Amino acid sequence: MSFRFKQFEVDDIRSTMRIGTDAMLLGSWATPSPTSDILDIGTGCGVIALMMAQKSSGHIYAVEIDLPSCSEARINFLKSPWKERITIIPNSIQQYSKTACQQFDYIISNPPFFSNDLKSPMGRNNRTRHDQTLTLIELFKSAPPLLKKNGKFALILPLKQAQESIRMALGINLFLQQTLSVSSKPNRLPFRILLQFGLSNNGEPTNSSLTIHDENGNFTFGYLALTHDFHSF
Repeated sequence: MSFRFKQFEVDDIRSTMRIGTDAMLLGSWATPSPTSDILDIGTGCGVIALMMAQKSSGHIYAVEIDLPSCSEARINFLKSPWKERITIIPNSIQQYSKTACQQFDYIISNPPFFSNDLKSPMGRNNRTRHDQTLTLIELFKSAPPLLKKNGKFALILPLKQAQESIRMALGINLFLQQTLSVSSKPNRLPFRILLQFGLSNNGEPTNSSLTIHDENGNFTFGYLALTHDFHSF
């Protein structure tokens, strides 16, 4: 299926990681500096890497273990306005973090997180949406060696995994700096939390919240404002 954003177009028919609300939230919320070199872990069809290329004039590196997804992401990158600034890396982040020769200003990931949920009969989907090939601890351990001194690491998770992840990150000297809790409608518990970590402890993190739809099912002003640079509503 083809999705048209304000400045680029993405096909996701062959990718295990399709375009969805999680990617839109994370890519819109992320705050790389205008010149950041960025690493996207588990790029899937490449949508978050493209969102980062729109936000930053630096180089974007997109790691993906699934080869059909790599192929589709490469095509999406080549037809974008930033094809000279995005590189696809067909590898696991575990292996890449051991061999990479550079560090990044910003690392971003929409990771596989359904570790205890019922598995899909489709093996490729399992590898992407479950933690069979990338656990959260492996993801967190991969970030510090790849971050510059003042670099940031951002990801999106289900709320139920947030506290575990914060403790996990603290154990490897990644400090929580900012969060966004996301609810689908008013008066509902958050179903996702976006987290940004750094290598320095800046004290108490900045916490905010967002509701996607109002009581009538329409997008809220907050969601429209967050995604304004990418969506045409």
